[in-house]
Amino acid sequence: MRSDAMRNREALVTAAATVLADAGLDASVAEIAASAGVAKGTVFRHFATKEDLVAVVVARHVEGLAERAEELLSEQDPMEALSAFVAAGTELQARDRAFCQVAATAELTVPGLVERRERLEEIADLLARRARDAGQARSGLTGRDVIGLMTAAYQGACAAGDPERWPYFQKILLAGLRTIDEASPDA
Repeated sequence: MRSDAMRNREALVTAAATVLADAGLDASVAEIAASAGVAKGTVFRHFATKEDLVAVVVARHVEGLAERAEELLSEQDPMEALSAFVAAGTELQARDRAFCQVAATAELTVPGLVERRERLEEIADLLARRARDAGQARSGLTGRDVIGLMTAAYQGACAAGDPERWPYFQKILLAGLRTIDEASPDA
């Protein structure tokens, strides 16, 4: 690929990330092209469909979240690491409308994301296992649980009619991940 074509592609992906974060999946190709400073046809020279462009943007977000999770594996306190991971995923959904829209059903709507999500779940499972082994997290907690629950934190705030209240829902979620007396009525 020529250097100017590579620059255009990167400009498109960067612009798409910004536009999609603000407008969500309803953003038009024309809006993305205008934000990138290119013609609409340039988008289709690089991406066969808008969904292909969305897939690249979402995949980058998932990869970034996976990289953050890998960094957190070296955190000394396992529960702090798990909590920081949950916070990163919840905050990503809160600031990126398109990512939030595909988070719960990414495998169905974004081509090529299944493998990335599986990698993210594997790393989340390592974080959960560390917290379980330290006696800080519920005994059955898995990486898949963590991914689903952090999606639920932001979605719950939206369902309650106040998306800005996601930190409150995240706090409840994090409290629920912690080890509790399984025999208590609150379990």
